Amino acid sequence: MRVEHLAVDGSVIAIEAQTDLSTGATATGWAIVPSLMRAHPFTISPAGHSQAIADHAQAAFPAMKIVSATDYSLKGGTLRVAEVELPTATGGVRTLTIGAWEGQSGCLSTSLVGSEADRLVEVFDTLRFHERARGLAIDSPVTPRPRAPQVIKEVPGVGILNIQPALPSVLERIPRTRGKVTNHGEFFRVRATSRALTYVSNSAVVNLDPFEETESPAMMAVAQDLRVEWTPARGGR
Repeated sequence: MRVEHLAVDGSVIAIEAQTDLSTGATATGWAIVPSLMRAHPFTISPAGHSQAIADHAQAAFPAMKIVSATDYSLKGGTLRVAEVELPTATGGVRTLTIGAWEGQSGCLSTSLVGSEADRLVEVFDTLRFHERARGLAIDSPVTPRPRAPQVIKEVPGVGILNIQPALPSVLERIPRTRGKVTNHGEFFRVRATSRALTYVSNSAVVNLDPFEETESPAMMAVAQDLRVEWTPARGGR
């Protein structure tokens, strides 16, 4: 099976494997925000994810208090902004402002520390992004620092794929010794005591973290035939 996903900058990630790849993917990365005049982290999830974020947050943090929640019409979609209060380990309260822009093909989200609703609206207003045939992507400059863009995908019955472009900052973590050669690259055992693998192709580095119930022979069969290619967006973004 073959599928394609977008990274935050519009790069195309093609994945081929002899297994079910029908699940969606989440893309993360840092982009330059004009209103902040610096890089800021963003996450792009499948459409409808803003409600999932709210449901998960309330389930994971029952003590969380929603101070305010407002929807805005922005750039052809709906921007949902919420200010929440979370208890800290020292007995205090931490305020966080969360924003999620929902379109037809994706959900773009980020957050700011503090009560910053107006400032967060300005972040989405000045950031350049738009929906494409394959999904949602950011048009403002995406930077490899402090962390390279990532695409995270769950593969049923196998594990989690964490995909990054084969940049020097990513490749420097790969052992210099030759890995086990596969049909479309090579892979390395992350640690002798771990079942996790790192797959390297000409354009991508993939960390494969298997589920607890995944059998090693099944995972190795997928790894042997796995093919992942990261094609940069036009203009090198």
